[in-house]
Amino acid sequence: MTGPGPLGTGRLALVAGLIRHARLYVRLMGDRRVRLFPKLLVAGALCYVLVPVDLVPDLLVPVAGYLDDVVVLWLALRALVRLSPPAVVAEHAAASSRWGAQPSR
Repeated sequence: MTGPGPLGTGRLALVAGLIRHARLYVRLMGDRRVRLFPKLLVAGALCYVLVPVDLVPDLLVPVAGYLDDVVVLWLALRALVRLSPPAVVAEHAAASSRWGAQPSR
């Protein structure tokens, strides 16, 4: 086989999707048209993930310990998108899907 198989293509698409979403979140966090509250939710979730005190300890309950971090961060990022103005989300989603696009502020 010379090219990537179905798994390689799927992984590449997954990585590209993650990068696209990350760019969207960063752009929304930096946009002044997005209210402060959703940004504070994301900041709080990041603090929760980074601070070693958890509701479910990562080392004592390995899978559930990391899963709660992922869920808290996912909920905050979802709230960021849902609580942002739809036109702003659409603008940044289109821009973040283009590689090398610079944020407009």
